[in-house]
Amino acid sequence: MIIDSHCHIDFEDFDSDRDQVIHNANRAGVEKIIVPGITARNWQRQHDICQQYTGLYAAFGLHPYFLEQHQQQHIDALKQWIEQHDTIGIGECGLDFFLPELDKDTQQFYFYAQLELALEKQLPVVIHARKATEQVIQAIKQRPGLRGMIHSYSGSYEQATQLIDLGFFISLGASITYDNATRIQKIASQLPLEHLLVETDAPDQAGGVHRGKRNEPGFIVEVVEGLACIKGLSRENIIQQTSLNAMTLFGLD
Repeated sequence: MIIDSHCHIDFEDFDSDRDQVIHNANRAGVEKIIVPGITARNWQRQHDICQQYTGLYAAFGLHPYFLEQHQQQHIDALKQWIEQHDTIGIGECGLDFFLPELDKDTQQFYFYAQLELALEKQLPVVIHARKATEQVIQAIKQRPGLRGMIHSYSGSYEQATQLIDLGFFISLGASITYDNATRIQKIASQLPLEHLLVETDAPDQAGGVHRGKRNEPGFIVEVVEGLACIKGLSRENIIQQTSLNAMTLFGLD
């Protein structure tokens, strides 16, 4: 059983063939998919799709990319939503300091509020961190007891070890399959498998074989095989441990 720890299968990119994409993923060994939220407007659609298919699990949140669509009252709306709907976590939330048009102060307002909500509800948090890993670490340190994952990890080895010490999992995607991705490959080789997750981030971030095309959850096999090669372990070892990690973090059966 493979668990895709981060996949936007609810996106419109899959509206024309979602049944087939999920079927293909199941045939590839993917039995569970974590589906993170992005905006308040999208929660109902996300919820409905996760209810429609077996093995899809929703986390709800406010993604830093979509600041223009967020309103301060959406924090209260998020709290009400997770109290009324099945959810396995808060997110996708976080900080993205790579894109200059995304106001940092506004990002931090929504990020910190969602971290507080995760603490209050004792839910894991799904964090997006791009060019902001240090700021994310400091935010976590200020909130003891917080747990979660850093998706599509792009920080340093030293930062990853800090996050692991804080109780977080490091999620790796298709970037580890790129020929020129020597830095993240080295980091992946050094981190303990007991603290790693695998993901696709579909429809984005397709691996080396499918690069430039729409990503799919079934393509996570490429990530698994890449990580197995990097760590000198069997594919079965990678699947077994990363699935156990995901089930532990999100409380899955």
